[in-house]
Amino acid sequence: MASDSTFNADPLSQPGNNYNNNPVALPRYAFLLLFLFLYPLFANLLRHRRIHTILDQYPYKRRVRGTPPSSSTKSNMTLNTAFLIQLNLAELEFPFTFEKALQFALFRTYGIPSISRLLVATKQFTEEATKRYADTTVLVAEITGRDPQHPRTIEAIARMNYIHSAYQKAGKISNHDMLYTLSLFALEPYRWIERYEWRKLEDVEKCALGTFWKAIGDAMAIDFGPLKSGGGGGAKGDGGAGECEGESGWADGLQWLEEVEEWAEEYERKTMLPHKNNWKTAEQTTAVLLWHVPSWAKPYGKRVVCALMDERLRTAML
Repeated sequence: MASDSTFNADPLSQPGNNYNNNPVALPRYAFLLLFLFLYPLFANLLRHRRIHTILDQYPYKRRVRGTPPSSSTKSNMTLNTAFLIQLNLAELEFPFTFEKALQFALFRTYGIPSISRLLVATKQFTEEATKRYADTTVLVAEITGRDPQHPRTIEAIARMNYIHSAYQKAGKISNHDMLYTLSLFALEPYRWIERYEWRKLEDVEKCALGTFWKAIGDAMAIDFGPLKSGGGGGAKGDGGAGECEGESGWADGLQWLEEVEEWAEEYERKTMLPHKNNWKTAEQTTAVLLWHVPSWAKPYGKRVVCALMDERLRTAML
C-alpha cells in the first residue's frame, strides 16, 4: 500500500528536533563565571613577566639580610640601571603605591621637631602649604621620572640644592635631617610595597633603590659619615655616580639601603618626639592631601591618614 510520507531514520532531522539550527545556548552568567575563573590564572601567569625579565637582565646573587656582600658578589649596578629598575616599579609594577609612599615619605619628615620647626618658622607649610607641597612634588617627579643625565633632572637637583643652601649655611638644616629625609625617599616605597602589594621586592630591586638614592645624596653633597660604612667620597659610575662600591665603603646599593634604614630607625627613636609644630605641619599637609575629597568625607579621610601612621609617628604628630 502506497504512502504519501517517507520514513527518515535520522532523528536529528525529525520535526521538533532543532539541534542543527538552534545550538544549545549557555546562560549569560556562565561567561561571567568563566571570566572570573580564567582572569586570576592569566593574571598570575602574566604579572611576573617584568620581574622575570629584570632578573634575567640583571642577575643579582641573593644574600642574608644584614650580611655584607663579599668581594665576589659586589654589584656593578650603574645609576642608569638603577633608574630603569626603579622606573619599572614606579610606573608599571606598583604606580599607585609607589606614588603614595613618596608622598608619605615627605609627610613623615614632619614628625621630627627640627624639621617642622623650620617649616613653621619660614611659613613654608602653614600659610603656603599648597605651593610648597606642589613645588616639592614637582622636583621629586622630575628627579625620579627622567633619565639621571636629562637636563631637567639636573636642573631639579640644582634647584633643590639652591633652596637648601641658604638654610644650611645659616645652620638651620643639619646634615642629619638631610640624610634622614633622603633615607625616607629610599625606604618608604620599599616598605609600602612590602606591606600592601601583591609581592615583595627582589634584592635587585632593593639594590636599585639604594643605588639611585645614594647617588641623589651624593649630588646633594649629603655626608654619609653617620652610617656604618660611611665617610668616603662620592660614588662613581656612568655620568656621575651610581655605583655604591669602592671608596665610598659600600659593596652595593642594598648594603647602603640596609645601613641607612638602621640609622634612620635609631634617629627616629631619639628625635621623633611630640611637638606642636609637628601637629601644625601635619594638619596643613593633610588638608592638601585631602584637597579633592568632598567636605563630608574629610573626617574619614583624616582617619585613614592616621591609620597609615605607625605608633611612633602618630604620637609625634598628635
